[in-house]
Amino acid sequence: METDLSHLVDRIMEISEKRGFETEVFVSEGKHFSSELEGENLDSVEESEDFGIGVRVLKDKKMGFAYSSKKDYEVIYKAMENLINDEYTSFSGNDTYKTPKGMFYKDVVNLTEKELMNALFEMSEILKENKITTVNGGVSNSYDYNRIVNSNGVDIEEENTFYSASIAGINNGETAYDYLTRHDSFNVKELAENVVEFLKNPNAVRTEFTGNIVLDQRALNSLLSYTLLPAFNAENIQRNRSVLKDKMGEEIFGEKITIEDDGTLDYALYSSAVDGEGIKTQKTVLVENGILKNYLYDIKRANIDGCNSTGNGSRGYSSLPTVSPSNIVVKPVEKQGSFNEYLYINTLIGTHTANPVTGDFSVEISNSYIVKNDEKTPVKKGLLSGNIFEILKTATPLDKVCQRGKLISPPLLFEGKILI
Repeated sequence: METDLSHLVDRIMEISEKRGFETEVFVSEGKHFSSELEGENLDSVEESEDFGIGVRVLKDKKMGFAYSSKKDYEVIYKAMENLINDEYTSFSGNDTYKTPKGMFYKDVVNLTEKELMNALFEMSEILKENKITTVNGGVSNSYDYNRIVNSNGVDIEEENTFYSASIAGINNGETAYDYLTRHDSFNVKELAENVVEFLKNPNAVRTEFTGNIVLDQRALNSLLSYTLLPAFNAENIQRNRSVLKDKMGEEIFGEKITIEDDGTLDYALYSSAVDGEGIKTQKTVLVENGILKNYLYDIKRANIDGCNSTGNGSRGYSSLPTVSPSNIVVKPVEKQGSFNEYLYINTLIGTHTANPVTGDFSVEISNSYIVKNDEKTPVKKGLLSGNIFEILKTATPLDKVCQRGKLISPPLLFEGKILI
């Protein structure tokens, strides 16, 4: 068994090359700490370290794959034994790379257990001071290291840090939740204050609404993840699981809609120098002024269509690459203050039930309020139904961009109806 990582990778490459295989080695290491509340009490504290290595080999239009959570070069022999026919997989070539700024913060790695738990209890205390009961919460930090080496001369490594916090509260039967993940640390106080803002007025009305609806980035990220984003995936296109198939160059949305996938952005949550296959990340315009411009590809799907990967191959050490978006950027258009009556929705419940092929959805709204002449009226839960592709034909992205999950976007305005 090998214990030195560099020697392990060299040994694997040497063995495979002697047997005439093209080879790719994907190494992943991480260190993670998390603390969680159940109610106002500490429920769990966990600290872990993990390691994994995934190896792919190619020979005579056949591909083999194996992985291990041990630093053991024997994994290469398993990969060479697990061959299946695969004429479309290939490995990335060497290139010049640029690591985006803001991916690694030493102070996140150095956060102490006490500091992380203090942040957790600070959020709970803010809710308590405002007579809101804590349902649950969590604070965590993690360090991730990845290295990709292949027979084409690629050898690149990256480090990332992540700091995450979440808090949920309940008041008079109404619940609210907020969360945030960034590469650097942040003041968790804002999350707790957002929950307080959602719940501070328990006298919510139960009413139907027809007119201007605004989806906050929290709600919009949740909805688009299950409806719109799968439609740009080249695998879904090739398998006839996307309504965007054969619509390249067509006007699919209104002219106010411009959407990009950009893995090169500084400080963004899903940026990197390369994707999971060693392909340099890039900015890919998916929709420009309503016109469909591109799909998202990994290497295999690009080879099937005879084009280039867009740098959207995603993987862990134990999985083969699949197509996945990086940072999805929706361009802002209009200021929110340009209209005086609307329903603002912070949370959608049940977006996982949406149809990823047709874009149809029927979800419950939460943490919402009607704004009229700058006065807010909280609204009890209601039902929002529709089709994301139809909504985007008339929708308007507003201003005040922020990142939630993979989405970097302003809130989205459209005309709709809420049923009770």
